[in-house]
Amino acid sequence: MEWNKKPVLSLILTALATGCASMHAVEKTQGQGNEFYDGNVPPLSMQPPTDLSHDGQTVDPFYMNTQADYHFTLGESYSLEGQTDRAIEEFKLTLVYDPNSAQVRTRLATEYLRKGMVSESLEQAKIAVEKDSRFADARVLLGSLYATLKVYDEAEKQFQDLMKLYPEKYDYALQYGALLAEQKKYEASAVVFKSVGENKSNNEGHLAYYYLGRVYLEQKAYADAEKSFQKALTMKPDYDEAVIALGRLLEEKKQRTAVIKLFENYQDKHGPNVKIAEALGKFYLEDEEYKKAYHQYEFIENTDPSNLNIKVRMALILIEEKKLEHAAKKLKQILVQAPDSDKIRFYLGAIYEETQSSELAIEQFKKIPPTSGFYSESVAHMAYLYRQKSKLDMAIQVVEEGMENAPQEEIMYTLYGSLMHEKKDYAVALKKLKSIQSKFPNSDQIQFFIGSLSDKLGNKDETIASMTKVLEINPDHIQALNYLAYTYAEDGVELKKAEVLSKKAVSLKSEDPYIQDTLGWVLFKQGRYDEAIKTLQVAHGLKPEESIISEHLGDAYYRAEMPSKARIMYLKALQSEKDEGNAKKIHEKISSIDRTQKRIPASSR
Repeated sequence: MEWNKKPVLSLILTALATGCASMHAVEKTQGQGNEFYDGNVPPLSMQPPTDLSHDGQTVDPFYMNTQADYHFTLGESYSLEGQTDRAIEEFKLTLVYDPNSAQVRTRLATEYLRKGMVSESLEQAKIAVEKDSRFADARVLLGSLYATLKVYDEAEKQFQDLMKLYPEKYDYALQYGALLAEQKKYEASAVVFKSVGENKSNNEGHLAYYYLGRVYLEQKAYADAEKSFQKALTMKPDYDEAVIALGRLLEEKKQRTAVIKLFENYQDKHGPNVKIAEALGKFYLEDEEYKKAYHQYEFIENTDPSNLNIKVRMALILIEEKKLEHAAKKLKQILVQAPDSDKIRFYLGAIYEETQSSELAIEQFKKIPPTSGFYSESVAHMAYLYRQKSKLDMAIQVVEEGMENAPQEEIMYTLYGSLMHEKKDYAVALKKLKSIQSKFPNSDQIQFFIGSLSDKLGNKDETIASMTKVLEINPDHIQALNYLAYTYAEDGVELKKAEVLSKKAVSLKSEDPYIQDTLGWVLFKQGRYDEAIKTLQVAHGLKPEESIISEHLGDAYYRAEMPSKARIMYLKALQSEKDEGNAKKIHEKISSIDRTQKRIPASSR
């Protein structure tokens, strides 16, 4: 069980994290170990024995006290600076001049613990308790050490003694209850917490009921847990830990609306509170109430300007709301605090890309190193941006650098295959992809590009073999299904198999005009012209400006003896065709129709 208010095990961690500030306490008088002066003043209990002598000479008590003070102060200073070894030396020297100080022993024990020297820490804590059984800090540390070592009987004894020595200090009872809960002695733990909670003479009742609720949660006694948390809030309405615990309990009971209302009421009456703001912000984000979430995060940011996680969430909300300029500003603020954050640079680059600021986007993507998890995506975005700017060679250069820097990234090679395909440098691209094919034996995309490049080089057999391999790796690879079906149709072979492949592709992506075109062309090749026309009309409707689709529909009309419609389609195809060879072929089809139309007698038209 985890405890949020002075749990036994976390006392050690707290002491380490804070430089053991509580150990800086000074004993007012011998035996009053729980009363403190200012932490920077050495302990007044360091009074050297007046009969101490050396070589028959009586040692000056003032000198001994001064030396103890001096070394203790140095030890404290080194401890605060994190120089644990030097702090240990100084506390040891302090003990030379005042061996009976329980406080110095406790400070030494704490420094040992910082170094992970548990045995040495335990030894000094024991001595500290022997020197002054009423010195509370020593007993707390000793009890915590025993608890860490799971020597629970000894740990319990320390807190039981503290409760007897200082019955008015309810903190010790709470820590004792937490220790019992750690051991799953839930009933005994609950008795302790109830006793503290019901005592009207202390100010810790809300804590007791909070811990009691946590004990009930461990036992899955949710109704009792809820009552305990509510009791804690009745005693201290602004106690945020109880609100959060109650909220989690309600969430576990699927009462999400009640949780949000609970947190909102707290913020209205007692807030704003950072912990509640973070929890509430999470709910708002899940509900896509971005303005409300942003408001909560804005408060956290104002409270803790160094909280980069909150700034990132705020930036992402701004991106979601399409407030891209504000998002970019927020991300640049984060980069000032965290200039090495690759994630933030990637987000910023993506925003610049979205706002058509391609040069600024490329500048950010370029700064992402090959060691980053965002590197391959950055290369892809840079390649896209260069290609968009008609700088195909620059795009290829970026990807080639990516292949050198991150040869294990598959995306680099698929990008390369795509760009080289566009450049029509088929042979070079095919050679490169074949050379790395063995590194990615299960890559459907690399295999696909090998097939398509082989097709461009006129090797139909290798094309068919590669596309077949793609479908073995991934039976639902839409491009391969379409490519293989079209290849069969163009060659007029395996038309039944082509029909199965193309129909599957259509079922996976019916809105793709090229896939519809392939199915129409397969049907055309089978002589099923009416069916072909229906499918090719769908393809043409999806992309009327595509020359090959218009031409195929024209061919289907022509074979179905609708020459006028065929001529219209051929003219549309001609308008969009950029390849001179294809344009010449379409011209010939139009001319053929025109010649045929002239030979038909006017009376029969």
